[in-house]
Amino acid sequence: MIHSIFYVIIFLLALVLSNVLNQVFPKLALPLIQVILGIILGFLGASHLLDVDPELFLGFIIAPLLFRESEEADVTHIFKHFSTILFLILPLVFLTALGLGYLTHFLLLGIPLAACFALGASLAPTDAIAVGALSKNFKFPKRITSILQGEGLLNDASGIIAFQIAVLALSTGQFSLPNATIDLVESAIGGALIGVILVWIKNVLLRMLNSIAARDVISYLLLEFTIPFAAFLLSEMVHVSGIIAVVVAGVLQANGIKKTTLFDAKVTKIKSTLWDMIVFILNSVVFLFLGIELHQLALPLLNNPLYSNTHLIMMVILLTFALFLLRFISIWIYYFIRTLKRHQKFKLYWNDILLLTFAGSKGTVSIATILLIPKLDSVPYSLLIFLVASVTALSFLIGIFVLPLFAAKKTVKVDNIAKISILSDVVSELRLDMQKVKNKEGYAIAIDSYQDRIQKLIIEQESASTSVDFNELQLLIMRLESEGLETAYRNGEISIPTYRLYHRYIRSLGRSISHTFLSSFQFFSLVLFKTTHLLFSQVFHVTFSNQPRKEQRLITREEITTLYFKNTEIILQALESLESVYDTQLIDFLQMQRLRSAELVAHGGYITHVLHKSEPNNYRELMRAYYLERKSIFEYESAGQLSPKEAKLLRQNVNVLEDYSMESNHRTLFFNLLEKRKK
Repeated sequence: MIHSIFYVIIFLLALVLSNVLNQVFPKLALPLIQVILGIILGFLGASHLLDVDPELFLGFIIAPLLFRESEEADVTHIFKHFSTILFLILPLVFLTALGLGYLTHFLLLGIPLAACFALGASLAPTDAIAVGALSKNFKFPKRITSILQGEGLLNDASGIIAFQIAVLALSTGQFSLPNATIDLVESAIGGALIGVILVWIKNVLLRMLNSIAARDVISYLLLEFTIPFAAFLLSEMVHVSGIIAVVVAGVLQANGIKKTTLFDAKVTKIKSTLWDMIVFILNSVVFLFLGIELHQLALPLLNNPLYSNTHLIMMVILLTFALFLLRFISIWIYYFIRTLKRHQKFKLYWNDILLLTFAGSKGTVSIATILLIPKLDSVPYSLLIFLVASVTALSFLIGIFVLPLFAAKKTVKVDNIAKISILSDVVSELRLDMQKVKNKEGYAIAIDSYQDRIQKLIIEQESASTSVDFNELQLLIMRLESEGLETAYRNGEISIPTYRLYHRYIRSLGRSISHTFLSSFQFFSLVLFKTTHLLFSQVFHVTFSNQPRKEQRLITREEITTLYFKNTEIILQALESLESVYDTQLIDFLQMQRLRSAELVAHGGYITHVLHKSEPNNYRELMRAYYLERKSIFEYESAGQLSPKEAKLLRQNVNVLEDYSMESNHRTLFFNLLEKRKK
């Protein structure tokens, strides 16, 4: 029990680590990082605990992921390309199963042909989760995205049915094409009916709850989260396609009549957040499991004297090559016939053919499928599973490295002019309001917050080279600030509260540094610097407790001002010495920004700013600012300076900020301790 809890903790930490590594090194695909971490977990002993029933894996992990994929799928565009999708989910799946089956039988003489067909059937379908992971890094044309979405959602069913036909032939020695066709149709229709019935039952239950005024958000969400599990379970009980049932339920769930009510708005907001978290965890589980399974299956076979390592590796490479070759030839023939019928130029579709070929990566559904093969004396169970797992991993790696040659890399076009103008208008209005009141602190803090947002937008708007230079200089300023702070602390010039407050200010500088315009090494060094400095400030500052120190008391304006002015002098000199290296206008901008900040510190504004961050009490001023921002967004959209999509995103940002500001309990331990010291 203790060991299981320990591995659960390690597993969750692996998810966090994979996400952090992906943020620091964005060129490394997140699934690839998670597969590698899974292999490492295998070496640490996780493979001994991994004994998951394949049907449970399909039902508890794959089913909810496909359900959510179906909810988010663009059904209109999928139907637009349904003829292509139908080719990929029926003829191509069975051709791949037969082709890989015969190749495996040729390479492994003595293994029943039906077992080889089962291997081919498990590798035939494209995995929607793997395709979704690949598409995050590349920009596919809309038609290719729709085709891949439709194929990934539906071909698991045809792949599993092909696998079941092969297993039946393996177990009984009999095969009937008419019976297999009837089974395929019955399984698809039965699964679709179960999906329709479950969504209908859910809607009936919701209407009943609404009629007795017992409808609530939690009940709604629990009903929705139950649908994929119930669809898969019921389908398996009556021996129809659980995958089809889940997909149909997801499509119907997302394409019902949308009501504009407060209840539906709350459900949508919470549901989206919960599904994002669930999908991330389940996706991560899929790729971590893949890594653990590779370790679990590969080592015993590679160390087995019955099998040559060279032979095993060559088999994996040949099967993967054959997998992509069969897919390429099939798609090539399909588009060749299609262009002849439509009198189009075939060369126009070359890029589509290559994208569809190499985006056809396999995933853990293939492994979960082959694990269902019966353990017979004539079947080398471990070898088949090893081949499927290895080909799955290799096909995914090929997709990662080959797709950039044909797919456009996702780029974000930065155009913040309208956003900067909107926020500047808000600041101008707040300054006018500020002149009419006696207590100006609340407005000052609100204006300061908007100025920070404006600065980030300006830096994003600049050219990439200017932004890189800005970030490099910000890193330099952070290090100079840190060195000045540590020197003052060691010399006993500041108290511990002052040290901690100033350290908070240094950390805030890092938030203005954009990862987009830093190299991975620079960003890693920033993360390392912030982490080590945080640990030092929280733990190791007691090392200097025997040094001469001022009496421990609350933060004083004199200490902050003196330290800030000393650091300002050092920073201004450093910036001046770099005028020949960096753009003069950028140096002047940073110098003027520093001087304005020094003026704020001299008047005690920084201490006020931090206290307001710890215990925000400028609620009215913030609400006024958000009202003005919404008003400006509406005006800019009406004037055509913002597209409806851009305006929608900006309004969502305002809503998030407003919801956060309206939270009733903002008190922090830091503020409470300060209040206690005052008393």
